[in-house]
Amino acid sequence: MAKAAKKEAVAKDEAQGQGEPVAAWIEAHGSDERAEALPALVQLAVRAWGLVQRIDELEQELGDVKGELASAIGVGRSLVVPKVCRVSVASTRSVGVTDAEKLRELLGERFRDLVTESVSYKPSEKLIEMSCDGDDPMAPAYRALLRVRTSTAVRITAEK
Repeated sequence: MAKAAKKEAVAKDEAQGQGEPVAAWIEAHGSDERAEALPALVQLAVRAWGLVQRIDELEQELGDVKGELASAIGVGRSLVVPKVCRVSVASTRSVGVTDAEKLRELLGERFRDLVTESVSYKPSEKLIEMSCDGDDPMAPAYRALLRVRTSTAVRITAEK
């Protein structure tokens, strides 16, 4: 029997109360104290676990579908299905510092002007521009110490 079909059959049995009782207990955190769990509570927990598994599977499937939508629609565009939904695709980019000490050595006194210091290092727009400047001989060294992250978000909302 296929994995999904077997899960469905088990879920139906459990929902109808036809599954065999499971030996279970309630334990106190931080101690060895245990108390027998009532069958109704065990059934509720098993039902909840089945829902969690279905949600995880659906989230994976939704992620796959969102990826297909993002590819087909394109960043900065929306698909509108009147009276059903709107699918909007957006992209974000962030640039981070991978090795602050090496960057500090490269920039010298300019480090404080070009990098915002906090718990993490965030390059200024000027430093990002410098790292992309084909005429700057230091640009490859700057780029080697920066990390660019790009993400695409697909948001699906109701459409009136």
